[in-house]
Amino acid sequence: MRQPLRLTLTVAALTLLAVAGDAFGKSIFGWIERVKLMDSDLIMEAKLDTGADTSSINAPDTEEFDKDGEDWVRFEITDADGDSHTFELPIERTVRIRSAAGTTRRHVVRMDMCLGHIRRKAEINLADREELSYQMLIGRNFMEGYVLVDSGPKFTMDPTCHDEAEDVDAMDDADDDKDADQAPEDEGNDETAEDDADD
Repeated sequence: MRQPLRLTLTVAALTLLAVAGDAFGKSIFGWIERVKLMDSDLIMEAKLDTGADTSSINAPDTEEFDKDGEDWVRFEITDADGDSHTFELPIERTVRIRSAAGTTRRHVVRMDMCLGHIRRKAEINLADREELSYQMLIGRNFMEGYVLVDSGPKFTMDPTCHDEAEDVDAMDDADDDKDADQAPEDEGNDETAEDDADD
């Protein structure tokens, strides 16, 4: 009887050590947090969603335009006070988002964001989130390697970033490439498909 018990305890101890090692260096946040857009000092209430591939923000009205031979997009974000903030950014790529409501096509831009003390420049898709509870969603592309989500609390830490943002390229990760379903082959096509668990 002692040998099986000793083996069970050993396995349990190794499991705990593995979990602790994986969590080392990561910060724990609630499932709803305030996120600061560093380029405008705009603070948004965001849902931290581990089921979403890419972060998302409410920008239902977008306008594409050409700037120095590159595709850019102009869009507005409305804060909690009803004030609109206009952004103009280059289009990184286009994605098809699968959700309960169906499949939609969204532009992806790169934005400098701050969650607590974590500042990263990451991809974020421009969506119509008017009917959803939160105007912003933080996905795995921002959180991976840095954030653990506690499903109970909200607003555990205000954004306090000062350092220069780390540039995150979500599509360079080999695991993400394996998970993403490619769009039908077409020369020059830069669309991929992703899941948006929030919808």
